[in-house]
Amino acid sequence: MSTLDQFAAALADLRRSQAAGRLAHAYLVHGPVRGAALTLAEALLQFLFCHAAAPPCGVCAECRGVARHTHPDILWLEPESKSRQIVIGADEQEGIRKVIRFIALTPFSGQHKAAVILDAERMNAQAANAFLKTLEEPPPNSLILLLSEAPQMLLPTITSRCQKIDLSAEPVAPGAWLEPLLDWLRVGPAADPLDAAVRAGGLRRILAAEKKLIEDTERAAPGNADLENEVLDARISAKYLNVRAALFQSVLHWHRDVLLRTLHLADAPYLFPAEATAQQRQAQQRTPAGALADLRRLETLIRRLEQFPAASEQALLGLGLLPEDLGRR
Repeated sequence: MSTLDQFAAALADLRRSQAAGRLAHAYLVHGPVRGAALTLAEALLQFLFCHAAAPPCGVCAECRGVARHTHPDILWLEPESKSRQIVIGADEQEGIRKVIRFIALTPFSGQHKAAVILDAERMNAQAANAFLKTLEEPPPNSLILLLSEAPQMLLPTITSRCQKIDLSAEPVAPGAWLEPLLDWLRVGPAADPLDAAVRAGGLRRILAAEKKLIEDTERAAPGNADLENEVLDARISAKYLNVRAALFQSVLHWHRDVLLRTLHLADAPYLFPAEATAQQRQAQQRTPAGALADLRRLETLIRRLEQFPAASEQALLGLGLLPEDLGRR
């Protein structure tokens, strides 16, 4: 399904939910924050706040206020320009504390209060934890929209309390990183902790090369020279995170294949069928239980890396599969 089709389907579902009185109190919209995700938020809010018989009319004061981000019952919050973080705020006029206070106020001109948080993944830990109570016990007739291009960086306790809407781009196609990654995977698990560190360094180099390629491409793209540095940096970061997620998914796919080969399933739907020789060699060193343990451990490490970027060094080390953690039962 294309992004346009996803957008149309999501907006239709939201309108049906509103008409039926089943609109959720919080939505996490995964997609371009200055593109489809923002457009969806504005379209939903115009539908919600417009007083016309067939909303949205697009011309009334309510619709114009939504489009201009000046509606008195809607709060728009973005990361601060310097830190590029969404902070808790020193008082009720700043940061997440401003959102918490605003959403609890009586509506000024209608029946609803709404808050839209752009780049929601940039909430720091203190802000996210403070925001949880509002998500757990939202005020009546309130609506919270979290827009993010990297929802995996949000705390799981935040995402679990929101309905998900996916407007993300099409899956990332394998790029220049795939062949170096396959070379890295063909070597197999580390022989000892020192070897694991060396393998982690190899993976870091693959990621660094891909990030540089994205940076060079984006900075040279027509029109991007006029963008503010913060906007361009955010775009580069979002594209890099998408590629990194695709790369880590390939790591999981490889180890899924190895697990299937430990079971001697000749007709299994292998994701890397051309890599049968290297995968079979690795499968001979494992039992099915051990290969399954490897796969589960990798899934845990990758989730940790996505949710807690500070853990990236340790997670990359673990992706080499330290020998003491290998299942050889």
